[in-house]
Amino acid sequence: MKQPTRNAAHARPPIQLTGILFALVANLLFVYLADRLVRLINAPASFELAATLIAPLLVGVATAFYVRARGGIHALIGGMLSIPVLALLVFGGTWQFALLAGAFCALGGALTERVLRGRAVD
Repeated sequence: MKQPTRNAAHARPPIQLTGILFALVANLLFVYLADRLVRLINAPASFELAATLIAPLLVGVATAFYVRARGGIHALIGGMLSIPVLALLVFGGTWQFALLAGAFCALGGALTERVLRGRAVD
């Protein structure tokens, strides 16, 4: 039986290590800075949750623009790798905030990839 061949136009580009590292380091940096800013201005706890969600979402968007192709998977892997470091060093053992930060990084990358892919087809 003959194996189906992939069309060159539909072949997925490989995952780039630089894209994963970008998502990982940017997520660590921006979540740390957002958390420190909220603590510096003595904002209520609801602002800490907003900083935990908005900063990683922006990192996911930036990752998708950085790698251009498969930005969602790059943001997912980088965001998931950042969870243990965020939980231990930034959030003082609170895994829930770290998990949200990793998930929102992936969400931002996936949504941006979808928007960029839709524009490329048009």
